[in-house]
Amino acid sequence: MNYTILVVDDDDDDFILLSSLIKQCQQEVTLFYAQNGQEATQKLTDGLHPHLILVDVQMPLMDGYELVVWLMNSEAWRHIPVVIWTGGISESEITRYYRAGANALMLKQDALQDVEAFCKHWLKLVQLPQLVWQGHQ
Repeated sequence: MNYTILVVDDDDDDFILLSSLIKQCQQEVTLFYAQNGQEATQKLTDGLHPHLILVDVQMPLMDGYELVVWLMNSEAWRHIPVVIWTGGISESEITRYYRAGANALMLKQDALQDVEAFCKHWLKLVQLPQLVWQGHQ
């Protein structure tokens, strides 16, 4: 299966590093990049249909929380797993993101150190909605 991941992060270096690490453990992945939530919403409304969305917390124009709320309020996007991908976050912010509809949260340093575990878990998980959808056709 070919996976599409949208990474929303204002740090180009983090995207480049994540992209190269994911390609090492899973060749069938296409990563798209948006530097903030506003750019991500534009890519989605222009026709991008990712299997997974990684969202940084602090970004200009539209931050991670605003993006998660936008995604969960949209019939077209609420079924896509959203992982908060951040360098650091408080306990109250974690609760806030889960209440908004995020599926998981991971620290960037942990994901980058064990990207193989990330790939095995999340890329296997995003197959489930596809298999369920195919079974109902």
